[in-house]
Amino acid sequence: MTGELVGSSAGGAAVPVPGARPWTDADSALWHTARILDAVAGGVVPDQGIRTLFPLHDGEVALAQGTYTLDSMRALGDGSYQRTGSYAFGFGVVGLAVTAGTLAANASRNNAARAQAAADAQVVWRPDHAGLLTVTNLGFFIVTSTGTFWWEWASVDLMQVVAFNTVVLQGRSDRGPVTWRVYSYWAELLFVLWAQARHPGHPQLAGRAWLPERWEAWAGSVGHPLPAAQR
Repeated sequence: MTGELVGSSAGGAAVPVPGARPWTDADSALWHTARILDAVAGGVVPDQGIRTLFPLHDGEVALAQGTYTLDSMRALGDGSYQRTGSYAFGFGVVGLAVTAGTLAANASRNNAARAQAAADAQVVWRPDHAGLLTVTNLGFFIVTSTGTFWWEWASVDLMQVVAFNTVVLQGRSDRGPVTWRVYSYWAELLFVLWAQARHPGHPQLAGRAWLPERWEAWAGSVGHPLPAAQR
């Protein structure tokens, strides 16, 4: 098992596809997410959660934990580059050949540097970091090789489930705005608890639209029915 939850362990990697297949850890994560959301929507938060290596805030309960990877929408540079400008000059056939070769080499290096600088200036998804994600009733912690960081729900302004185990969020960090794409077994739990706290009218929260299509019916058919969704 690669994740931890109150009362059980869950995680997973395979994208749920309704059909003849076994129940996986990924399915368990979705199933527990629905049950946690049902409890929180009903005003109930577990008195005891999972244990953490870092202190929690007053009234905070850690509900699930697992690994994550994260991409950020950003540029690597501003488009500038260091131009190679060395120049050689010689007389005679050999000297002219050396001069031409130097100019060609410099031009090639400058073209490559210019192309790389232009690519680095593009704002695109870029791999950022990975570590341990802990989802709580008040927000989430990310633990990386450089430290432990807490995000409260109020610091996240937008979130959307874009694929199985994948959310995109926009938030306000102490270093400025960020746009992240988070991959985690508990990405859906991250989304539903944020939406319940900050944006109950989110279109993906209503009717469990955050679940993969037809997954809920399939889960019930293999002996794992979900509780009725809170309205």
